[in-house]
Amino acid sequence: MKDKKGSGTLVFGLLFLIPFMVFTLFLVESRLLYIEKNIVDDAVVAAGLAALSEFNPIDAAYGEYSLDPTEARETFDKYLKSNLKLDNSFYPLPGSIAISPVRVEDFRVYNPVDLPTECPSGTALKYTTIHAIVSLKVKRPALVGLFGNEVDIVVHRDVDNYYKLSE
Repeated sequence: MKDKKGSGTLVFGLLFLIPFMVFTLFLVESRLLYIEKNIVDDAVVAAGLAALSEFNPIDAAYGEYSLDPTEARETFDKYLKSNLKLDNSFYPLPGSIAISPVRVEDFRVYNPVDLPTECPSGTALKYTTIHAIVSLKVKRPALVGLFGNEVDIVVHRDVDNYYKLSE
């Protein structure tokens, strides 16, 4: 630097390196947030499938069954709390990816008498279905401070277990 040789290259290198590092952190962070959203999505689907199991097996044998919305909601809440490591008030326990209380924004049971219809988000429903929208906040894995310290995750799922036996 004393004779100024190569200082332009050094400045150019630093000007290139900083945006490149920020872009790389953005890519890594977006992938990590995508994985966390998939974890929440899997937890909602598993809780929805558990809630769908609260039916009369004789009705299911005939291909049509109805769910009691109260029992389905209790089962859904129980398994959602277990899957996301939450206490009874939906607050995160140690080891949970959530950093704030988890909110079940919408929970509806669509029975055969309600069908065919659409859920509030526009998904066509043909079979007994549980509609759930769950939201929570997670800690930002990188770029903390630049875009805030937390990220909102919202998962919308319409879960059914339609099956057809073929002969």
